[in-house]
Amino acid sequence: MKVRSDIMKLAKSMHTWVGVCAGILLFICFFAGGLSMFQHHISKWATPTQQVLPKVSPDQYNELIQKVQAAYPAAQKNFTLNLSSNEFHYAPITWSEHERGDGFNAAQTTWMASLDDKGQLIVAQENLSKAGWLIEQLHETAGIPGMAGHHGLGLYVMGVVSILYFLALLSGVIILLPTLVKDYFVIRPGKNKKRFWLDAHNVIGITSLPFHIIISISVIVFAFHDFFYDAIGQLALKGQPVFQRSPPALIQPKQTQVDVQQILAQAKKVAPEYSVDYIQFSGLDKPEKANARIALYSSDQMLRGANHDFMRMNPYAVEHFNHKGINTQTDAGNKLINAMFSLHFGSFGGTGVRWIYFVLGVGGAFLFYTGNILWVETRARKQKRAEDPVPVQRKDVVFLANLTIGACLGCVLAVVGTMLASRWLFAALNIESMNHLFMYGYYAIFLLSLIYTFVIGYAKALPQLLLTLVLVLFAIPLTSLLAYFIPQSGLWVHSGEILVVDFLAIIFAFAFWRFYQQAQDRLKSAPTGSLWAS
Repeated sequence: MKVRSDIMKLAKSMHTWVGVCAGILLFICFFAGGLSMFQHHISKWATPTQQVLPKVSPDQYNELIQKVQAAYPAAQKNFTLNLSSNEFHYAPITWSEHERGDGFNAAQTTWMASLDDKGQLIVAQENLSKAGWLIEQLHETAGIPGMAGHHGLGLYVMGVVSILYFLALLSGVIILLPTLVKDYFVIRPGKNKKRFWLDAHNVIGITSLPFHIIISISVIVFAFHDFFYDAIGQLALKGQPVFQRSPPALIQPKQTQVDVQQILAQAKKVAPEYSVDYIQFSGLDKPEKANARIALYSSDQMLRGANHDFMRMNPYAVEHFNHKGINTQTDAGNKLINAMFSLHFGSFGGTGVRWIYFVLGVGGAFLFYTGNILWVETRARKQKRAEDPVPVQRKDVVFLANLTIGACLGCVLAVVGTMLASRWLFAALNIESMNHLFMYGYYAIFLLSLIYTFVIGYAKALPQLLLTLVLVLFAIPLTSLLAYFIPQSGLWVHSGEILVVDFLAIIFAFAFWRFYQQAQDRLKSAPTGSLWAS
């Protein structure tokens, strides 16, 4: 297919500059997004055993609730009951004394309760470790701190970046149209590293194009939906709100105690295709306004949330419920919206789809990294003949090479480094708030990696950062082995599905080892004055 030369020139210019401007932030979001497919596994992996209370049988739920509410007045208003959720794996019941407002709450100070094997109440207050949740925040904001209204500032920044991202996708397709059939799936290894990186970049980009289109559009909607709704209300509905809420029904509950079995039976009746993972109770001190937010899961449905659909009911009058948040119970318009949310979150199809989204997320990060490296490689000055003077690389090329390698590898090192440090420092220093360690540790390692790269130069920093990553990644499963064989070390280890974290660390370690070997070989063989010369 032929494309006019002026259109091709515009597309190449747009793709280049839009990609370079947005690439590093997109790398961070996609890498963190891939990991967030297993965010609750990561949180479990990073949770000390003292922050986990024993499970109880379903017939003990009501007894546990009554004992907790009798002893702790705050639980008479709000609490969360965990049935089988990975998100609230810490204890059967959790609650906070203060409602969480808008903003970033790193402390996560929470009360937990359970019953021992004799039926006695066990209660603890902990600053719960939520490493996976913090990775999700990194995915949403690219690590940009601050609030803008009731959303993180980073969310709005990534909304703007996603507009650029969509333009880069569109222009990239235009560039590839003339050679799409001939060069699709062609990767040409050899001495021409630029050709290899370009082939890899194109194959990953075209293969995952539908995924990237969905992600870019959905992020724009997530970031600016309030503005869209306000504009529709003003322009099309003459100031009326887009979503009209019907007046609340007058409820006069006859019972005064929460009956979990009654709630579960009603949920099963309304949504038999789903299982209940957890229930969040609120407003229990005002029976007519009390609310039970029920998290429902089914691998066969396009879920509205990152992990669940939700229904609501009055826990004192279970016949009063709202099931519009359930995919099987809503109208066609909402099902379309659910599908868009689900396609962004990967919240359909069970574990298999989550693995696919993990690969797409990591592949997307690689796509943006290679895009920046291609820009650098294309503008590198080379010594064409031996008698020519040694070339000096352009300052903008050196700057972007330093920024790309320092920021991208620094992000990966910061995430895995703080995960490893959390195990050892908690055991050694008895840290009260793991989340502050994760957050400040991430920024410290990220900034140090970035500064270090600019100080010694990207060519030297690349193999050194890669080798550091290899060592840290191998140390993660070794730490778990040490905790298993030497439990008195103060470390902890989890079994079962949580071993996926150690498994992924090993896979990444071998991948980065291969990258390290290539970077080291290139550093040794690079001619004086070339792009990758030390």
